[in-house]
Amino acid sequence: MSELTFRPAEPADFDRTVELMALGFPGVDKFSPAFLQWQYYDNPVDPPLGCNIDDGDRLVGHLMGIPLKVTLQGEPALVTLIMNVATHPDYRGRGLFLELVRRVIAMSAVRGHAAVVGVANQQTIRAYETKLGFQNVAGLEAHVELLPQQVDFDRALETAVFARTWDDATLAWRLKNPANPLHIAGGGPHDLVIEGASTMPLIRSRGVIPRRGLSASAEGFVAGPAVVLGLTPEGTAKRRLAMTVPEHLRPSPLRLIYINHRKPDDRLDPRRVLFSFLDFDAF
Repeated sequence: MSELTFRPAEPADFDRTVELMALGFPGVDKFSPAFLQWQYYDNPVDPPLGCNIDDGDRLVGHLMGIPLKVTLQGEPALVTLIMNVATHPDYRGRGLFLELVRRVIAMSAVRGHAAVVGVANQQTIRAYETKLGFQNVAGLEAHVELLPQQVDFDRALETAVFARTWDDATLAWRLKNPANPLHIAGGGPHDLVIEGASTMPLIRSRGVIPRRGLSASAEGFVAGPAVVLGLTPEGTAKRRLAMTVPEHLRPSPLRLIYINHRKPDDRLDPRRVLFSFLDFDAF
């Protein structure tokens, strides 16, 4: 790999990054310079951290991580969320994927983040687990519902060893995804129901987040078919008019992965994780 150049990713690479993502994810049309600007640099938490690989003028590898505010093992923390890993088809089989992840893990540790998290698919989970040392926490649950699931957020947040920490700025940013604008569809005294498009015709994507600490408010009855993807602490969620999506019907079963810089032996209890599509941009 001596002829290749590894360097920090930057906004000037957007056009070439979009081209690379199109090669890595054919048929996925959400990537654009506007989308990358929003996802990477408009995030109000902190600047992103990522790595690109060049072969001359050709961009052949890309990985970006974005900072996420969470509660981790009962304490507030910043973690790096891995996003958008791609290698050029002509350069696969040369270990570039592994090197990209290792470099972003190192950047995350230098930045002072507590851990790295991500969502792996069937093609990458083995490498993350066996070659990079990530914990394979759990497969994300998926169901289609007509009414939003009810989550006891007081209990869920008290129980969770990992949960996203929302504030007005991060929620406002998350709603502004230029490829899939989201909206607050409704909610109750303790929650907000967030909806957007999904990859399935006539079915929305839906997530429920705690209202705690948020000034946004919405009341009202929400109904209609929607897909829900994620994890809730055991015993804290009640589904209503819902059906689990069998794994063989999912385009790519997804798994939450985790590695802690400060405590390499730390493991997340999969029964105590609060995580949804809103946390990793599934749609």
